[in-house]
Amino acid sequence: MLTGANVMAAGTLAVGLLMWASGSFVFFTDVDRYPWYGKLGILSAAFLVQLSAQRRPALALGAMGLLLAFDAYAGPSLPLWIALSDVMYIGVVRGSDRLRRVVIVLGVVATVAGAVAGAIAGGARAGVLTGLIGVALLLSPIGYGLSVVATRRAGDAEKSAAVAQAQAERAAALADERRRLSRELHDTVAGHVSAIAILSEAARDAAEPGPVVESIRGNSLAALGELRAMIDLLATDGDEITTVRWSSVDPLIDAADAVGSTVSVNGDVTGMPRRLEAVVTRIVGEALANATKHAPGRPVTVELSSGARAVRVIVRNDRAAEAPSTRGQGLANMQIRAESIGGHLDAGPVGQEWIVTAELPR
Repeated sequence: MLTGANVMAAGTLAVGLLMWASGSFVFFTDVDRYPWYGKLGILSAAFLVQLSAQRRPALALGAMGLLLAFDAYAGPSLPLWIALSDVMYIGVVRGSDRLRRVVIVLGVVATVAGAVAGAIAGGARAGVLTGLIGVALLLSPIGYGLSVVATRRAGDAEKSAAVAQAQAERAAALADERRRLSRELHDTVAGHVSAIAILSEAARDAAEPGPVVESIRGNSLAALGELRAMIDLLATDGDEITTVRWSSVDPLIDAADAVGSTVSVNGDVTGMPRRLEAVVTRIVGEALANATKHAPGRPVTVELSSGARAVRVIVRNDRAAEAPSTRGQGLANMQIRAESIGGHLDAGPVGQEWIVTAELPR
């Protein structure tokens, strides 16, 4: 497979052959100790070292050092230093951090040493020219390589950050989905099951348990129906299907009536959007379940008032003396459902009553 490294190695070989043919193979033409087969051999060896540098940059640098030691006597030859430039670039880009530091130190030392040696041997002009050659052949490829490494690391950091952000978003989405499912299960099952438990106790002591048993059956069927609807919803691709209807509160009203509570409902959900109807139904259902559980036999009033922009829901019941004052999961779920459509909900004792008030935008 033809790669950039292979092309560079082949290009260096071609440049070396051209320099050989033009008589500029070595830096100093008056000192050329290379026989023709020596030049061919050094070019071939440099070509092979360049090809191996991508996979074994440290070994390639060592091999290039041996070639330079031989070349220092016979040349020095310009094509070999061009090949060295490519191998040093590869060492910076492909090598380890340790090898990268070694290459940088060697490049700086060789450039400075060459400039000093040139100045000693041929004066300031020779020193400057030798230093510039070192910058061009050694320091420039090191600088290019460091730029490539920095760009690659920045890209890796961005990818890592993107992956971490995606994982965090996925974890947050999963946590939100678990909380949503928890609310759905609570609101779907807990109210009806609580009503069944209360009704079962009432049926045990009732002189005529028929109506109570019928209410137990109604709540059982309602719970099963809502569970089935929830399962169907989870089996769909989307999350936009609303299966909760106002009729879902009828079994809870029957359960409250069966234990002696009188439930009065003023208003209805006619004309409400489906999503708003679902939120109203869940809030009223939870409030009825709580009233039946904590204050059985006490009257409950449900008031629905619908305006052009908002709907107000008020559920009030007389408190039992032993009614708990703590706020449980059901109250938190009601608040979350109200807030999910931009509304708000307050629940708590007011005198001898427990009042749930929700303001919901249409």
